Amino acid sequence: MKHRREGLGKWLEMAATPALVGVATILALDVARRVFRHHQLFCPSPDPLLTWNPDDYGIPRDRVSEEWFETPDGEMLYGWYCRAERPIASAVFCHGNTGNLTTNADVIPHLLSSGFNVLLFDYRGFGKSTGHPSFTGITSDGITAARFHDRIRPKHLPSVLYGYSLGGAVAAQVITRHPFDALVLQSTFTNLPDLARFTFPRIPLHLVTGDFFDTLSVLRKLEVPLLLIHGENDETCPSWMAQRLYDACPATKRIEIVREGLHKDLFIRDADGLTWAIHQFVSELPHTARRVSIEQPPPTGIDFFVDAFFRSVRRHLRRHPAQHAL
Repeated sequence: MKHRREGLGKWLEMAATPALVGVATILALDVARRVFRHHQLFCPSPDPLLTWNPDDYGIPRDRVSEEWFETPDGEMLYGWYCRAERPIASAVFCHGNTGNLTTNADVIPHLLSSGFNVLLFDYRGFGKSTGHPSFTGITSDGITAARFHDRIRPKHLPSVLYGYSLGGAVAAQVITRHPFDALVLQSTFTNLPDLARFTFPRIPLHLVTGDFFDTLSVLRKLEVPLLLIHGENDETCPSWMAQRLYDACPATKRIEIVREGLHKDLFIRDADGLTWAIHQFVSELPHTARRVSIEQPPPTGIDFFVDAFFRSVRRHLRRHPAQHAL
């Protein structure tokens, strides 16, 4: 009996070692995944690039209304609804991963010239919006902005979803959950593994990034017209990503590659050409555009529970601010 017990103990010890190593490996990979996601993808700032005055970005102040709207989990999002003189469409603009809405505000005058009304808004944790950014959170914010946009936009105009850089990945997720008449993606990546392989070619971070922002898989099922805008020499999201997105999409599509364009300077290099291309794209939208119908499962896993926990904490702090004052 004694030898049997000793043998059983050794067997259990041998079996437990790889199990513990496996658990530790999984935990380490999850930590690495979260570090990559949050430090590479979310770089918000509460401060404006210049000021909070639209005039300072070439947007006439008398054609802008400041908007606040609430998310289902209690965050307050801040935005500008900018109106063109002779609008032919109305758009929701999902900006990139850095700063806040003022970081991309210089693009808005060109979109107004193209005939767009534009709802430019900040995700949670960016600019004046409350909360802290997360994958599920900013996707939810995009859906909230889309619903708010439907309330305030002229109903006779086509509704367009415009995403820049990370905002393009957000827009791809939003359009699986809210209908739009067209999609515009500027300087957008295919998916997180591709982005990680390009950004860190010697580190296998693509193994732990996950596939939450898989724009490529969304475009394979897209049913509304698509316009892709990309820089030929984009140093962040290389132009082959735009070509892969274009090739994957079965819907009506156009692609504009700006010669020698980088990630952030496309409207500096070719403002007139892009303004014309966007205007033409919107002008050719059918009067009754098809509505997207893509079944996309909602996010699950630990991110959902972490987000839910912090949502409850933020709600408690807002309801009882005096108890937590310094």
